[in-house]
Amino acid sequence: MDGRVAKPFGQGARPGTTRRAWFGRLALGGIGAAGSALLAACGGDAPPAAPVAPTAAAKAAPTTAPAVAPTTAPAATPVPTKAATVAEIRLHGSTAGAEGEYWPKIVEKFNARGGKTKVTFEAWPPDQNNVPAAVTLGAAGSLGDVMRLVATSNFSQMAARGFLADLGPAVARDKADLSVFYPAATETLRFRGKQFGLPHIAHPGFCGLFINQDIWAQAGVEEPDEANWTFGQMQETLRKVQARRGEGQWALFPATLIQHLTVAARAFGGNIIDKDGKKAIIAAPEALAGVEILANLITRDRVSPAPGVLQGADQANFISGQVAAMWTNFGVINGLRKQAQGVRWKVVMGPKGTQGRGFFTGVDSASQNAASKAPDNAFEVVQYIVSKEVSLGWFDYGFAPGARMDTWTDPKVAADDAFKVFAKAFTEASPFFLPDNGLIVDYNGAINKELGPLWKGEMPVKDALENARRAGQEVLDRTAG
Repeated sequence: MDGRVAKPFGQGARPGTTRRAWFGRLALGGIGAAGSALLAACGGDAPPAAPVAPTAAAKAAPTTAPAVAPTTAPAATPVPTKAATVAEIRLHGSTAGAEGEYWPKIVEKFNARGGKTKVTFEAWPPDQNNVPAAVTLGAAGSLGDVMRLVATSNFSQMAARGFLADLGPAVARDKADLSVFYPAATETLRFRGKQFGLPHIAHPGFCGLFINQDIWAQAGVEEPDEANWTFGQMQETLRKVQARRGEGQWALFPATLIQHLTVAARAFGGNIIDKDGKKAIIAAPEALAGVEILANLITRDRVSPAPGVLQGADQANFISGQVAAMWTNFGVINGLRKQAQGVRWKVVMGPKGTQGRGFFTGVDSASQNAASKAPDNAFEVVQYIVSKEVSLGWFDYGFAPGARMDTWTDPKVAADDAFKVFAKAFTEASPFFLPDNGLIVDYNGAINKELGPLWKGEMPVKDALENARRAGQEVLDRTAG
């Protein structure tokens, strides 16, 4: 759902569709018996005997047909009726972390309702050679009926290859209300003008700055004022925090992921890819203004190390006190509450640029196989997955409470000090743009590779971004598949 999280089953005949049983008709026929007199002639060449004249008695005796005993007509054979059919729908999802606990419960609750649809959960098998398992199953013809996909990884790859059904007609037929979702979440899943999924989980991207309150207090700096905090003020504050840090300790975990680049570029009116997903625009002046700040945090201000200097992920370094802050999404909240005992922390919304905060919408989709043999039943499952009941249930497992406005604003979520920050940020998040050819992993990889020298201080930001633009465009110019 955000690149942090999200396996084998038997392959062969598709178990996902149920065949209807048809009964043959029983043909009934009447059987009749006819009696015959058999005459046997004996003798060789003897002449034939003269005919015998009938006697008077024979002439006078009338022939009477034998009485026939009344018969009872056989009982009518009952006409067979069609057996009630139950479509078996295969649902793919991850079993990592809380998903392994909640998906089985979702399936259990759905099946307990009865009806003509039964769901079986199948974990995604491992990816092979950097090819998502969903793509592998789709190409092999063994993909399940319904699946959870991630917009920042496998969703657009599946859509571009034609493996996903356009849910637009089903939405119109069933009058499904899409207004319950954050508009940016629904729009992110509208690929090439078609709705290839409904929002299952959504969040406002890398919008949160998590700070260690004790370290900030020791540095004598005030906690950020969300309403007015700017990128310039963030830089100044981090420099003050860094001044009180020890050897090998840092103010901020490096903010160099594609998600950071997207937020920073958008905050100054740019982006790393255009809306149509066909043009790399990371080298445009607006994008450069934001990315340059990220580079300066490492090479000029020295409040962050270059990528790879610190061992482990941002969350582990934050908990250990190696870094005083990390810039990320909601995905670390549950881990912090379980592991960061004794660490006083809070999360605030990221800073503003000249064009706002630049937040984007990360989305997990509930998508449907275009080749499903039971599309109506599959859509029933999709709708259940994105229902309020199921969506709000994710919150109990430390996940985002779905992609619905009525769950993100639910009193239970609003009372959570950390999640309410992300709920507020959602009002400023816009759709996430996807490569038109679906090659988002390749595109991000090309960008990251070319920016390596920038984070090391070996290349000016303008040159590094131009190299990244060229490499990204080469990916966008390829065909899907």
